[in-house]
Amino acid sequence: MSAVAADCKEGNRQEHHPSSFNFVTSSWVEDQGNLRRYISCVGNLDAGTDLLITWYIAGPFSSYVPSDEAVYTPRLRPDLNPQPVAGCIKFGSNGEHTPAEFMGTAADQEENTRYSPCKGGQAAVHAVMGDDRLPADGYRDSVRIFFPSDPEDAYATLLELNGEIGIRPRDNAFESYFNYTLQRYKDRPDGRPEDVSIRPIFPDAYSKTLLAAYAEANPEPKLLSEKGEIAFTVASAGTGRPINAFYEILGRSGEPIAALPMPMFNPLGF
Repeated sequence: MSAVAADCKEGNRQEHHPSSFNFVTSSWVEDQGNLRRYISCVGNLDAGTDLLITWYIAGPFSSYVPSDEAVYTPRLRPDLNPQPVAGCIKFGSNGEHTPAEFMGTAADQEENTRYSPCKGGQAAVHAVMGDDRLPADGYRDSVRIFFPSDPEDAYATLLELNGEIGIRPRDNAFESYFNYTLQRYKDRPDGRPEDVSIRPIFPDAYSKTLLAAYAEANPEPKLLSEKGEIAFTVASAGTGRPINAFYEILGRSGEPIAALPMPMFNPLGF
């Protein structure tokens, strides 16, 4: 068995072998002050084959996991009462599905029951919410994802993004930031970081306010490069709850090709 199995050994490790695919998943929860850090992991055990995968709600999202690699997705949430969610994974170029349990929140459970392509939802356990204080020292987390600059030639154009996402406290505000490097993955010859762009995705209730804050500092379209930072400031009174926000990665024709979590709290006035 590949050494990548050890990379997903924490939490509720599960092996998956649908349709001759061979991958492993796990998830777990860590304390993050008055919040919780929900982490998912996918490891690809197939030799010489990239795994295209979406683990609904938990992540990763429409990303590739190269052979003998593992991808972690962190999500910051206020629910202090983690619960197992009977989740669902879409895998491979044909978009097949297979069940995969993950540790999630009551909101995750409700979303999964309503929308999961895999059947078998269940009632949510009551949420236990932390207080509304923003992290006094800020928050930061590492991200690493893989995606092609040209989905029509995914193997040859596969890119590797390494970055740090986080929140920095400011006077009557907080700054959301994303530092990254973007390069060709190993010996893949044709990946082009300059063909890739990025845009934010916010919940509808906060979209107008947050998009305005983002656009003030980051004119669109926002093209990526081999190294950079994306940051913007949001008004805050020092309180707020994490909300479900993402950066969506777009290929050279403007089509979504991947996504990564964005640390974000509801803005002042909501």
